[in-house]
Amino acid sequence: MENPVKSKRKVQTLLIVNDDRTKLSDNSTVLTSFNQIYFSITEAPTILPWVQQHQPDLIILDLKWSKVVELQLIAALRLDWLTRNIPILMITNLPSVPFAASLDYNACLIKPYTLLELEQTICSLVSLPVYNRKKA
Repeated sequence: MENPVKSKRKVQTLLIVNDDRTKLSDNSTVLTSFNQIYFSITEAPTILPWVQQHQPDLIILDLKWSKVVELQLIAALRLDWLTRNIPILMITNLPSVPFAASLDYNACLIKPYTLLELEQTICSLVSLPVYNRKKA
């Protein structure tokens, strides 16, 4: 029997900020269940106002570390009272960065990651049940 609370739940929104507006994955059942909004990092001045107005359920930053630090995007999101409690998932290709501990994100994935890792991390940050992907 379907849970009536689940069926009335609004579609959750993911804000994905990356270098070139490329999709995270086309074959993810979890990702397709979200309203996905993409911003290029070149649109950085518009990100904070958009987040303040639209209140996404999760922010995914798939950026080079230098861009994150240079723009101080995470700090700006955490200092603003409208955005400070929105979870942030950081995706990077660097296994460790000296200043990473000072950044206030909720989870981090290191490239390359599996689709299952991405889905499980997203589900944990937005309080969704973990998607059980069948093994091929």
